[in-house]
Amino acid sequence: MSENENATVSVEPRPEVAEAAAAEPAIPSSEGEAAEAASAAVAAQVSGTEPAEAAEEEKSAEPVPAEAEGAPAKAPRAKKSRRGKRRPGKVDEVVPPTPEEIAGIPSDAVRAAVEAGHPVEGIVIGWNQGGFHVAVDGVTGFCPRSSMEIGHPKEPAQYLDKKLVFRVLRVEDKGHRLVLSHAAMLREERKQRAEELRRKMTLGSVLKGRVISLTDFGAFVDLGGVEGLIHVSEIRHQRVAHPKEALEVGQEVEAQVIKLASGGDRVSLSLRALEPDPWQGVAERFPAGAKFSAKVLRKSDFGWFLELEPGVEGLLHHSQLQPGMNAEDPRLAPGETLEGFVREVDAKRKRLSLSLRETPTHDPWQGVEGRYSEGMVVKGKVEKVERFGAFVELEPGLTGLLPNSEMGLPRGANVARVYPVGKEVKLQVAQVDVRRRRISLTIEGKTLEGSRSDYQAFVKQSRRSTGLGAMAAALEKLRLPQR
Repeated sequence: MSENENATVSVEPRPEVAEAAAAEPAIPSSEGEAAEAASAAVAAQVSGTEPAEAAEEEKSAEPVPAEAEGAPAKAPRAKKSRRGKRRPGKVDEVVPPTPEEIAGIPSDAVRAAVEAGHPVEGIVIGWNQGGFHVAVDGVTGFCPRSSMEIGHPKEPAQYLDKKLVFRVLRVEDKGHRLVLSHAAMLREERKQRAEELRRKMTLGSVLKGRVISLTDFGAFVDLGGVEGLIHVSEIRHQRVAHPKEALEVGQEVEAQVIKLASGGDRVSLSLRALEPDPWQGVAERFPAGAKFSAKVLRKSDFGWFLELEPGVEGLLHHSQLQPGMNAEDPRLAPGETLEGFVREVDAKRKRLSLSLRETPTHDPWQGVEGRYSEGMVVKGKVEKVERFGAFVELEPGLTGLLPNSEMGLPRGANVARVYPVGKEVKLQVAQVDVRRRRISLTIEGKTLEGSRSDYQAFVKQSRRSTGLGAMAAALEKLRLPQR
């Protein structure tokens, strides 16, 4: 200390100044001298010492100044503190007081509470950089900043003049100083609420909580002592890439318990379970064959996912693109709108199969022989070209094959140039195989020699002339007597 400071400490205060200081309450202005002065005033009232002496007790040990120049320097030595020796321990660890420390507590109520291990009430009267000064029924107390709240404490001024409940961690200065923790009481209350919540919690319970953290896979929610997880797939019926798209830390939410494990220590929650299911009635709104208008969401290895309604997605497979449309078509970019037809609906599995081609509402192969007889001239549109021929769409869901051998083109000709995708052509039905669901086509005007149609025509002609089948007519001829 400087000579001026020593002089200030040694001067006896005037009676009128001392009385005024005792009558006027300490008002801490910042984390500085005002807070230290307030703590010193409380210590003075409790121990009967002068304020300056109490302030000296709160200060840490200071090094002794070196000797005059030329004298050998001595190592700094710490001043002896009047406090009792502190026992090192963990944060908020309660150190049992000795009988001497308990006996030295000047307040009967505080002494009885400490002896029984009960919490105490105190009023925050000031603070400094390390924590808060607390008056506990006339006993000086100190609550470290890290022991005021669970997590980061609020602004110090928000605790001023507040009456709070504390757990006594240690008794020091032979009973004249208490080390307190308000966070320990909060943890105890939190633990009690958590145990009560676990007893009441059941599957399907709707609970309120606060989002405390966000991860790539979900959001953690504080339910009041118990943490629950909302998986990213349980946030909304719509697809959510990351929880931060829908939630933020500190947000109050209401969620439903969908899974309990480890005796209630692991709780799975859902927000979308409390929302109306958009798939209810989807089969009535989007029946097979119905037209749709949807927005492209994203591309996958096997197609594109389209959003028909918020929360209702369908798959457009590669094979269901329009003729001549490929995967690089700009109309398939995310955000674009497409129109097409619903192929299949599975409301139970929440799946929709979509197509950009017109989709039949019934099986097109039923009665196909009556609609496409062999030799019949038909119109169609080239759907795709392969190395062995061209597929031609005759009607929605019904496709025929025009083989290379039936095109009448010279060997080595460019089939795709003659029959480009999307071209309308007029062809002739060469054969219909209902069992294998195949229709063979040929160019218009070609004679079908020795085909199945010739055999069918012969059978029909035989039935008209004899009224019997070919085999039956031969047997009847053998039964007749020879003339």
